[in-house]
Amino acid sequence: MTIAFRGISHKFGNQTALSNIDLDVKDGEIVCILGPSGSGKSTLLRIAAGLEPVQQGAIFLGDQLMADAVTNPPPEQRPIGLVFQDHVLFPHQTVAENIAFGLHNQSKAQREAMVKLQLASVDLADMAQRYPHTLSGGQQQRVALIRALATQPSVMLLDEPFASVDTPLRRKLREQARLTLKAAGTPTLMVTHDPEEAMDMADRILVLVEGVAVQLGTPEDLWRSPKGGFVAQTIAGLQSLQGTVQGETVQTLFGTVPMHRIANRDDRALNPSTLKEGATVTLGLRAHTLALKAANGPAVISDRRFLGQRYLTLVTLGDQQLRVETAKQEALPIGTLVEINFASVEALIYS
Repeated sequence: MTIAFRGISHKFGNQTALSNIDLDVKDGEIVCILGPSGSGKSTLLRIAAGLEPVQQGAIFLGDQLMADAVTNPPPEQRPIGLVFQDHVLFPHQTVAENIAFGLHNQSKAQREAMVKLQLASVDLADMAQRYPHTLSGGQQQRVALIRALATQPSVMLLDEPFASVDTPLRRKLREQARLTLKAAGTPTLMVTHDPEEAMDMADRILVLVEGVAVQLGTPEDLWRSPKGGFVAQTIAGLQSLQGTVQGETVQTLFGTVPMHRIANRDDRALNPSTLKEGATVTLGLRAHTLALKAANGPAVISDRRFLGQRYLTLVTLGDQQLRVETAKQEALPIGTLVEINFASVEALIYS
């Protein structure tokens, strides 16, 4: 069942938290909400859950109104499963009792069968009689997820569910959670501040910046054609560089970028005629498409690091820096004067 947000706007006092948000999440789809702190991510989730009232706009489940400025049922009257960062398991109940908590309308046999099924789905079949405090953080997270799914909610809402778990386990839990949610076929809306997590979990990503939806698309869409600086830097890994339009080039502090190497924000070839001579523009550059050569400057190699799959060379000029990533380690030592070769650069233009 699709959950649809229409024209959702929200304020705290005079501060706008959300501005005219439209979003549909379909059966079996996982949509991650990504954005910087204070962007309105959790506010949208809390409105869907009934923890904040709808001030403006409406939320629909299928073709039925769930909430608007007049109709605002409490969380317990909404067919929604909630999982938060701190899991919120009942400490005085066993794992089985936690999972069965919301199954009031089922017989004892049905509850036991559902508990067994859910535990098996996340490899916790032997944990039924354990108490939450005896479980690891990752196990508690899995119990919280299946407790929410056991009630067969129409929608799942996840708020930073893996934030308190160590990094190696977090990757495994993401995989397991995605498979579990996909198998359940439940529309899922998940808040995260971690771009890697959004790319790993989501079918689509909604990016909020200062309460405004700046982009909605698949992880590949956002990586290939980011709209705006936040998406470019966090999802696509682009670095910003300002320059001035001069004929068929953009002149930057680090050198000349050929116009034919620059795409627009829709990832199409840039039409130079759309830019005024002398205009100041901001480019987003992919670090692995830059090259270095020893020269008389104007830049200098200030640092080098190994990143795992690539080698990073940090190039400094004045108060600005560029990252150059290569498959092989650069032979040029720190302190070498260099120039940037933009001949093969992949660049997007933002202004």
